[in-house]
Amino acid sequence: MQESTPTPLSGSLLMRRHRVPRRITYIVGVFLLAGVLLLPFHLGQPGEPGAQQRPLPPVLLPEPAHAWIGARHLIVVCGHAVFIGRDRSKPERLEDESQWFLETFQHGQLGTMLAHIERGVQLAAADNSSLLLFSGGETRVTAGPRSEAASYWEAADAHGWWGMPHVRERAGLEVQARDSFENVLFAMCRFHELSGAYPERLTVVSFGFKRWRFEELHRAALRFPRTRFSFSGVDPPGLDPSVTEGEKARSARPFELDPYGCTDPGLRRKRAERNPFRRSVSYPPESCPAMAGLMAHCSKEMYSGTLPWS
Repeated sequence: MQESTPTPLSGSLLMRRHRVPRRITYIVGVFLLAGVLLLPFHLGQPGEPGAQQRPLPPVLLPEPAHAWIGARHLIVVCGHAVFIGRDRSKPERLEDESQWFLETFQHGQLGTMLAHIERGVQLAAADNSSLLLFSGGETRVTAGPRSEAASYWEAADAHGWWGMPHVRERAGLEVQARDSFENVLFAMCRFHELSGAYPERLTVVSFGFKRWRFEELHRAALRFPRTRFSFSGVDPPGLDPSVTEGEKARSARPFELDPYGCTDPGLRRKRAERNPFRRSVSYPPESCPAMAGLMAHCSKEMYSGTLPWS
């Protein structure tokens, strides 16, 4: 039986068969391009009456812990040293100066630093609307990438929170600060990250001889109301009066001329030296949106924008 031979397709028919998918692709492409170009007009331009605003993507953070919701009082314990020991579970280890990285002038002050931590715990225990934050970054290259804030937390944990363990659930860390001003500024932003609100009251715990720096300079730079600000100072025993004089002349004086510590070469150098691991030391606007202008402000002039507490 003779097999039939297929009739060869003409060249024009072959071309037509191949042109179909190309035409479809072209048509689909035109519709897609038109959709993209017309989408802004369909949604409306941002800020126009009747424009459909697209919601911003949510910040990927969990809901605030129950103990943090409703917090209104920020208690900041300023860090000054880093624990470098291995056994962090025993109080006696955290009371040994050899287990901490201390500058030469800090020797003999560890007991006072531990007293700062205890004072912060006591203040938090007395106010159920408070949130206790230990503040201080990874400031010492010799100590390795350990923060002052975490060191203070571990000291409190090792001491069983001095008989007030319920404070633990209302305590947190601020691990970016490189100086006293950032201790307070960053802790206020961190407060908002944790609680979803801004502090109505502010208490700072540090060395007593730094009172003037915190009360008159840092508080004023933040424009925080004096009537809602408290300072709790603990000094080393037998403090020499020259320490207070040196504090005002050498440490506080630069902040008088540069309230935000961002233009004075000496203050800028200190911040750089206290960031040996080159950590990012800024908070995104989503962390504390009402403070975004203040966080970005760098001038010898006081910040004049609106603040949640002013």
